[in-house]
Amino acid sequence: MNKTNNTAATAFALPTDLAQYNSLVARSWNRSRDYGLSPSDRLLFDAPLVASGDEIIECNRLLLEYATPEMQQLHSALAMQDWVLACIDPQGVVLSTFSDRNQTTRELNQIFRIGVQMLEQNVGSTAPSCALVEQVPVVFSGTEHYLEEARQFSCLATPIFGLDGRLTGVLNLSSKQSVPSLYIFESLILTARTIENRLFTQLDDVLLVHLHHRPEILATPLEGLLTFDLSGKLRNANRIAREVLQLGSNLAGLDFADLFELPFAHVVRYRHHDLGKPLHLRSHLGSKLYSYITVSPTKYPKSKPRSATAQLTKPPLPSTPSPCLQDPAVQAALSRGHKAFAHDIPVLINGETGVGKEVFARLLHDGSNRMGEPFVAINCSSIPASLIESELFGYVEGAFTGSRKGGATGKIEQAHKGTLFLDEIGDMPLELQGRLLRVLQERSLTRLGSNQVIQVDFALICATHRDLKQLCTIQEFREDLYYRINGLRVTLPALRQRQDLAILIEHLLRAETTARQPLRLSMAAQQALLAYHWPGNIRQLYQVLRLAAALAEDEWEIDLKHLPEEIWEGHESKIERLAKIDTPQLHAGRTLQASGLYAIRSALEATGGNISAAARSLGIARATLYRKLKKLEQS
Repeated sequence: MNKTNNTAATAFALPTDLAQYNSLVARSWNRSRDYGLSPSDRLLFDAPLVASGDEIIECNRLLLEYATPEMQQLHSALAMQDWVLACIDPQGVVLSTFSDRNQTTRELNQIFRIGVQMLEQNVGSTAPSCALVEQVPVVFSGTEHYLEEARQFSCLATPIFGLDGRLTGVLNLSSKQSVPSLYIFESLILTARTIENRLFTQLDDVLLVHLHHRPEILATPLEGLLTFDLSGKLRNANRIAREVLQLGSNLAGLDFADLFELPFAHVVRYRHHDLGKPLHLRSHLGSKLYSYITVSPTKYPKSKPRSATAQLTKPPLPSTPSPCLQDPAVQAALSRGHKAFAHDIPVLINGETGVGKEVFARLLHDGSNRMGEPFVAINCSSIPASLIESELFGYVEGAFTGSRKGGATGKIEQAHKGTLFLDEIGDMPLELQGRLLRVLQERSLTRLGSNQVIQVDFALICATHRDLKQLCTIQEFREDLYYRINGLRVTLPALRQRQDLAILIEHLLRAETTARQPLRLSMAAQQALLAYHWPGNIRQLYQVLRLAAALAEDEWEIDLKHLPEEIWEGHESKIERLAKIDTPQLHAGRTLQASGLYAIRSALEATGGNISAAARSLGIARATLYRKLKKLEQS
């Protein structure tokens, strides 16, 4: 086997050196010999047909449902004209194939006929027959095949495991003309992992925990996946999660508390909202993990083609308010957004940088009929103008110098059936705005370097901190595109304007602490955070709390000294100032002013410094309370 394939083997848990791999091949040859096969036998084109098409579909309906779209996408993305892609069940029966019907694939199409059984006893040592037994990704090329008639081919195969951790199938790529490359092998393995993870979406009434040691792995086919029922009992775990948590084959009796040092009730609160960042978990092994929490998508109906008279399904909303959505302005914006999004009306989100526009967009997606389909986000300001066209629309091989072999699928195409989120759309180059407008009007696109028209169906959410109407006036943004994306415009308040700041701080701080590291804010630190103007909004608040939690790691409390200087510099909390006034003197005083100040002090202490909550408890408006506090500070 060549060096390239050996690298792929190492990267994906194949035997870690050539000797080990040769041992794997040798075992397969020994099994073939034990079955009474001779290398000169002519068996490959005459493997037994053991099932009809209808029987295959009925017995493997679930695997085919989830494997077919992924196989189709892989075959299309790699443009494999001389490769045959096949899905094979645990008994070695070919379930489905994708290939270009041409002269180079004619023999392989004959070998991989639907219903043919590709076991070692039937066809000797090949990648798919060996993978069925060894249950690891394998590559067989040339003389590594047992049968001489198979040595003209190259084969790559990787197992697919089901929810119970058992083998549920094998993906195989075979070619007569091409030499297998690392890129093709990795793509095949990632496709298998994607199919495995998609199997989890069939489950109802479960909480899905996506986890990994590295945050950038989340939301990729290499993430760990666990499912828990609503009482916290573990139901399923994919292979990555089993490896990360060192779980055995038997998951019976395990619950969330056996695996993590965070209460299950606390994790449930994160099932709808992640604030654009992963939740920190500490496993029972003591390792730090990054995680996202989602609910099973099949609890929500998927979008279907609707006639003009069809009734729209009301999108599901969270059963309880999130701790991050207590602000009335945010709640109102989300309510309006859900209604518009349910009718496929585009949503335009305005707001300062860092207010959580992408989080808001994800909430609309997760609360809609497109839940479970792709949510594809692209920041138009973070991609060089020279690359944004290929990022959005994709390209075919050879479209430009340096283009990837096989081309690439664009973000718009990836969002098919799901949601496309264009962040900072005000920074999109003017020359691309016209092309985006045509896609929105015609619901179709062509990749760079291609004439093929690809139909797309997606919901659209755009966001910007800029005034698009003003940009239209100075001709930096197309007016026709503005009216196309401006179906419903919502403006998210800046953090300094939100009434739930104290709750938000508590929510973010809990995500940075664990049962082993219980941290709380001192009154002075809390007041400093509440008084700060937060020009960077939620993003800045998150970073400040991360820093504070790190600096206070060996202490029980986050104090002013753990906060950045710009937060606490010159700050003296309102409660500390109130404390300078002699409480008994106030309590004994006969004046209305003294009694009012004492009531304010008590209300602020009782609510932990939350101005809004204190005002409600006093029965006065927030503005009135601010005026009274300002007067107090001047006295």
